[in-house]
Amino acid sequence: MSDTRLLRRLVLGLTGTTPTVEQYEAMADAATPDAREAILRSTLDEVLASPKFYERMLRFGHEWIAVGAYTTGASGDAYQGDLSGHLFKCGTDTMHPGAYYHVNEFTAGDKSSNQCKDLDAGGNPAVAEARSVEPWWAPGTRVEVLGKAGSNVTQVADAKGQMLDCGIARGGYYDPMLPTGCGCGPNLVWCSPLTGLINGSNHDLGVQRRHPYEEPARLFAHLAWHDRPLSDLIIGNYSVGTNWLRALYVRLGRQMGSNALDANTTWWRPDADNAPRDPLHPSPNDPQAWREFVVEDLEPFHLALSNNRARSGSLERTYRFDPRTTTEAPKGLPSAGVLTMIGAMSSFPRERVRAARFLEIFACQSFSPPPADVHFPPYEVDPATGGTCLHCHKTLDPAAISFKRWDFGSAQSAYVPWPFIPGVGNHRVTKEWLSGKYPYTGNSPGYRWKNAFLPNTMLTPVTPEQITANPEAVLLDTMPESYTLLGVHGDGTMGPLGFGKLLVRSGEFDRCVSRKLYSMFIGRELNPASEKHFIDKLAREFVARDRKLRPFIRYLFEQPELRRGL
Repeated sequence: MSDTRLLRRLVLGLTGTTPTVEQYEAMADAATPDAREAILRSTLDEVLASPKFYERMLRFGHEWIAVGAYTTGASGDAYQGDLSGHLFKCGTDTMHPGAYYHVNEFTAGDKSSNQCKDLDAGGNPAVAEARSVEPWWAPGTRVEVLGKAGSNVTQVADAKGQMLDCGIARGGYYDPMLPTGCGCGPNLVWCSPLTGLINGSNHDLGVQRRHPYEEPARLFAHLAWHDRPLSDLIIGNYSVGTNWLRALYVRLGRQMGSNALDANTTWWRPDADNAPRDPLHPSPNDPQAWREFVVEDLEPFHLALSNNRARSGSLERTYRFDPRTTTEAPKGLPSAGVLTMIGAMSSFPRERVRAARFLEIFACQSFSPPPADVHFPPYEVDPATGGTCLHCHKTLDPAAISFKRWDFGSAQSAYVPWPFIPGVGNHRVTKEWLSGKYPYTGNSPGYRWKNAFLPNTMLTPVTPEQITANPEAVLLDTMPESYTLLGVHGDGTMGPLGFGKLLVRSGEFDRCVSRKLYSMFIGRELNPASEKHFIDKLAREFVARDRKLRPFIRYLFEQPELRRGL
């Protein structure tokens, strides 16, 4: 391959664009091979430092870590989706153009916008109480809020006189049994200006549901840009997010019973710290910048488990919890990069599907039907020990154990599922949940668990007696020491973090990433059967460079195969 063609391949592969005329001319004017090699090296350094490299890695991240659209848990129009009440905006032809109001504070139908016209619910003159507030979604600005939504009311009484926490969303639109008059919390953090989330589209970043879909690929691009180990994709305690995404984590923690962020006024202020961010939003005040955050700092039930809270992806992070030996609730779910992201977990709505997709993405595993001439033990109860399903489930079920603690319930709204971490916070699991009896039927996740988490199976290695003693034993999400996955025993770490650590310790993550990157930058798929030794060599080179992308790319671009025009 000529040097000019190699230049084109280098720039196109790392930025998605072709070299400039000036770059071609400089290469053509170089008189010696050493001079041309120097141009290639300097061009490589230049493109690796270009924001176009970040954009290229973002596109590659979407191709590699392919998660579905964030719809489950975000398809409702009222309190769900962003887990907060929606604020509606007054029209330009009203007395308060652009002001926000909360529809549930008033009556149903068109009368709900009467406040914008200084009318009461009956259409009679009434001056609306207006407040000026700095909103969490646009720091440094002020918005006008009408009625109680902009007030500091944090509790309201229901029909029985019981005081309800305004920070926990309840019900749907126009429910006459729901109390009204709640404020939206400090800086309106319990509410959102985005309405119409029933629309399933996530076509652009102006739609909030796009942000959790975007998060996995953005974290990959962030790791590439800031020279972090790519293993942080599956064992890191941090992520990146805009204000829209951060709000989802904050509201999830609030819905699960934590008010730790109520007094926090910094998570939505982009200039409150010097957290690393993406190169496309360099302004320190941009709420749409993808800024790094430790997940536990926004959602207290996603455990960081590290004193190095800024960016810990250490294999030493460990949290052991066994519901067979205690009736206490776990402190939370250890965060594990993509494996515990709201969008990733929600787009794969069941534990076995999560295990399959993450094994495919991060361990390059494939699941296909067994050969026709293979005979299996008869199927009785457990697909991991009998029947043709054994072919896949002997691998899937030990992995799926790690992904039990994420599900969706509709107890707070008759028509919208919302995500939660079972057994954690205010979502304890009782025998009633698992009874299958009214009202725990139909959409109740406990009804599904009753049928899916059968005792004495590979997926649920607990006895009926242990479930009787503690119903939450069905949620055991630590792989037992007697199990192996990818040829490795687990280390007792709870949840997806235990799964992620196993992928790294087994070497399958390193081999898979090496294959993905080689295919991306060299342009050829490696055959794991005939090229196993070469894949192992690449994995060793990847690990030797601390699993960081830029050093590994430099190594790949030094390989002679790059010049052969494959």
